[in-house]
Amino acid sequence: MKVLKSSLQKKYTCEFGDYELVPDEGWKISQSFIDYESGLLYVSTNDTDESNWGDAGYGTRTIPVKNYLLDPKTGDILSRKQWSAYFSYEPQITYSEDGKYKMITTRVHNEERGTDSIHEELIDLENNKKISSAKSISFFKEKRETALDQRYREIREREERKAQLDAMPTLTEFFELKMQDLRAGDLILEFCDQLQYFRLTYTGSRFELSKVRVRNRSSIDWKTIRYKKIKVFETIEDFATMYLNSKSWYLKHSVVYRNQNDFNKLLKKFIVHYFNVLRLTHDFTHQEYGKIQQWENFFYERDSVKPSEYKQFCPHCKAPVLYYPRYPKSICRNCSAKTITDEHGVTLSFSNLGMSGGLKIQYKKEGKIIHEDDTQFEKRCFIDGKPFIATEAYFGGIVIQAAD
Repeated sequence: MKVLKSSLQKKYTCEFGDYELVPDEGWKISQSFIDYESGLLYVSTNDTDESNWGDAGYGTRTIPVKNYLLDPKTGDILSRKQWSAYFSYEPQITYSEDGKYKMITTRVHNEERGTDSIHEELIDLENNKKISSAKSISFFKEKRETALDQRYREIREREERKAQLDAMPTLTEFFELKMQDLRAGDLILEFCDQLQYFRLTYTGSRFELSKVRVRNRSSIDWKTIRYKKIKVFETIEDFATMYLNSKSWYLKHSVVYRNQNDFNKLLKKFIVHYFNVLRLTHDFTHQEYGKIQQWENFFYERDSVKPSEYKQFCPHCKAPVLYYPRYPKSICRNCSAKTITDEHGVTLSFSNLGMSGGLKIQYKKEGKIIHEDDTQFEKRCFIDGKPFIATEAYFGGIVIQAAD
């Protein structure tokens, strides 16, 4: 890179001063800013010729980079010896105000890359154990968040989130709130099967179920449609007992999505409870779970009830696991740590191919790898003789679910 400076004959300018930054031919400036710690101008350039880019594997590339530090007043490019004088390369020790943590920060120069990195270690003084260790880039436009800053930010965010969760109602409390809000004429639910539409409303003292047969669903005029009363329920529990008592109700019917603010979500308690029990018994297929999500999504409102009210269980040992509707049949950690085999009894282990994901299958005998396979998107496997499916997880990692 070179710097064109202003003269009497020609003026140059950029946002940093009376000069112009010109990258080498075939290169481009990717970022430039005043470094927060030193006040120097940091400039990073990238090679634009893709034939010079390296292959890092698994679909990723490495791009050649050149970094420079300049005196922002004059535009002079500084040598390593010149700009390193602005920094300390001795370990710096910082203690938290409450005396719980010690942070050791060291600035390290990489001769090969011609730049610095920041190494941090955070130590819990209560047990003298290292709780985090990280390397990061060393030039920042804004004040850098240290490992100590991050630790207390995460603690603060956890406390704030816990307070939010504690303030949320349980399903029973949510139900009681909706009962208090219940008014005559409130719409409780609209659902349909292949032939008819159903509507559950509150009359002021009872719950009335009505229906209408619709031939052309694409041209329904909700303002003129006329429902016919078919049954009256003294309580909402009576309706739930009659309709939410078998798999056929959610497989046969679909919830009608319109403006959700038009509904009193009184039935949420019964819907979520029913599917919680179903996730315990695992009496559903992956395809059927799409219907379950349709119903639960209709009643879902962020922060309306405690997240812990949604239950999910390991299909193998029935232990509670984190609710994760994307993988309703995923096994727990204890079961995933058991011996996993293929249909011939050969031990298997799974991992990602790299940062970009993928599924790598390792076949092992007496603890030694005898074969590797990265050609499959999923692998049928067995734990304690029961069939499971291993796949790459959506956000990386591996997920093992019970087979249908």
